[in-house]
Amino acid sequence: LSGLAIDTAGAMFALTTCEKATSWVVFAIFVISSLIFMFRNSAADSSYEGGAKSQRYRLVTASITIIAATFYFFMAQGYGVATSVNHEFWWLRYLDWLITTPLLLLDLALIAGIDVWDTFALLVADVLMIAVGYVAGNPAYAHTWECFGVSMGFFLLTLYIIGEGMLEHADDPNTSEDKERVMKTLLWLTVLIWCTYPLYFVLEYSGVIKHNPAHRCLLVLLYGLSDVLAKAVFGFILLLNDDILHVAMPTGVTENIPMVTYNQPTVYSSQGVQ
Repeated sequence: LSGLAIDTAGAMFALTTCEKATSWVVFAIFVISSLIFMFRNSAADSSYEGGAKSQRYRLVTASITIIAATFYFFMAQGYGVATSVNHEFWWLRYLDWLITTPLLLLDLALIAGIDVWDTFALLVADVLMIAVGYVAGNPAYAHTWECFGVSMGFFLLTLYIIGEGMLEHADDPNTSEDKERVMKTLLWLTVLIWCTYPLYFVLEYSGVIKHNPAHRCLLVLLYGLSDVLAKAVFGFILLLNDDILHVAMPTGVTENIPMVTYNQPTVYSSQGVQ
């Protein structure tokens, strides 16, 4: 760990004013989003199947922003930061992503009705992506680009599984146009925003973004913006359209059940055929 200073024993890293302010703003956005999601969850009508499903999605989505807000609370105070000569490594971000990204993917998998084993593979690929990405970003290790390449492999696998499952369901003839539109919006928002994270990594570790106060603040701003779009904005799009994603029907009633009519049986009696 030569040349690497880690905040041990509760020590706080001295952030710049810009880094602190940006982190606190992101924290506030996640707190406000969480309160809105929780309020909508408490107002949902669980007596209907669609309402019960919506409550589950609201709970998962609120959990995502609550977790993100918790981590930003600590990061805004300088916790979870390791520094070296050329890098400022916010390792607490990776712990945040390790918890929140599987929940985001779970939301999408549930909407698309992806098979349980495909969902399992999806979550495993995501966790491996974050874990190997942590090793790539940590200045204490000397295999930055090798690990980055492996992490990108898991990244592409994650996008492939979720993309295939979402598009298959969205393009199903039984899926309404409104639901197809919302599903594709959520999918492409996730794909595009998630692609910004490896871009920031490359810009930092290739030396394009330098290790100086201005560039350090720029990185915090970029990561914060992507986090807000990937979690809070994602949540608002999902929950504001849950009436489209889930048709509210009374519990126990199944949609699109064809009605079968039976011919009235012929009844015989002593007077003849009736």
